[in-house]
Amino acid sequence: MNDKVILGTVVMLVSLNTALPALASQQDDARNAAEVAVINQEVVDAQVLRSHGDEYTREFLLQFHNATRKYRQAFQLGVADQEEGRTHAFSDHVEQTAYQRGIEKVKVQTQEKTAAKENTFSDQLVDQKRYLPKQPLPNQARFINQIADDARQIGKDYDLYPSIIIAQAALESNWGTSDLSLAPHHNLFGVKGKYNGRGVLKPTTEFIGSQSMQVQDVFRSYTSTKQSLQDYAKTLQQPLYREVHRSVAKNYREATHALVGCYATDTDYDKKLNQIIDSYQLTRYDDPKKEGNVQSQVINNRQYEMPRRAHLRNPQQQTSSKHKKFSPVISVIGGVASAGALTGLKKFLVS
Repeated sequence: MNDKVILGTVVMLVSLNTALPALASQQDDARNAAEVAVINQEVVDAQVLRSHGDEYTREFLLQFHNATRKYRQAFQLGVADQEEGRTHAFSDHVEQTAYQRGIEKVKVQTQEKTAAKENTFSDQLVDQKRYLPKQPLPNQARFINQIADDARQIGKDYDLYPSIIIAQAALESNWGTSDLSLAPHHNLFGVKGKYNGRGVLKPTTEFIGSQSMQVQDVFRSYTSTKQSLQDYAKTLQQPLYREVHRSVAKNYREATHALVGCYATDTDYDKKLNQIIDSYQLTRYDDPKKEGNVQSQVINNRQYEMPRRAHLRNPQQQTSSKHKKFSPVISVIGGVASAGALTGLKKFLVS
């Protein structure tokens, strides 16, 4: 509050002692105006103040000084009491207002510190390791090329990272070599249940905590890999997977971290995906494809588009569905897949 000039004027006016006794109404008006100015943290205009006359000005300045002193003392007491867990009550409305503001200041600071710690903790949980790029094997290069264009388009349509789509498909299907991922089932992501009445019974590994057990379960069967990709993307529109979306996750690392515990119980699931993405530089598929001006490099006789500058994508409207709870029992398919936990939303997503 800027009251240095005001206080100097108080000293000057008091020393002159030229004012006549103020009327009671002027004193009340000046005191009320001074208290309101202090409570509202207003800067006092000296010219406006003097326009009310000498008596009013003198009374206002004295009351302003007094109210300012009370305000500061009560504010500091509110800060101290909130930190120590004490309480005080005031009959004076200036003191009571200042006291409450001191309490609120400490509360806000505490909330900000807590939020900062939570954000720091969350950042620490996100995989920070950088994995060195390497040449894909011929079957890996072939698999990436087979699904890259569909992954790019589906990522754009459903607000997902194409790099994660490709990495999950590679991890869950063992680079397109698992029985479930091949014809006639084309299930790249180990999605459980039936699709348009089509399903197949396959052995799988169930995780309960850190314990695993082999069981038989029904997995969706598709007519093509593209249909598998589309069904996977539609499934990720469930509220459970909100933080996997590009409009929510700041980068692919945050998105893969969001899959842990809901798509997979494997605590290293995000690290496995990040390693695939980094090793084979899959983030280039997160950038928009520019037709007619594609720079490329040849890796193992396969064409790979060079990275482009990322553009912000608008999230696709989510498919309507009720928010359901997720079972702690998550499926794992094959030896390479760490958790094919999209689950068909029938057996493992319960009301």
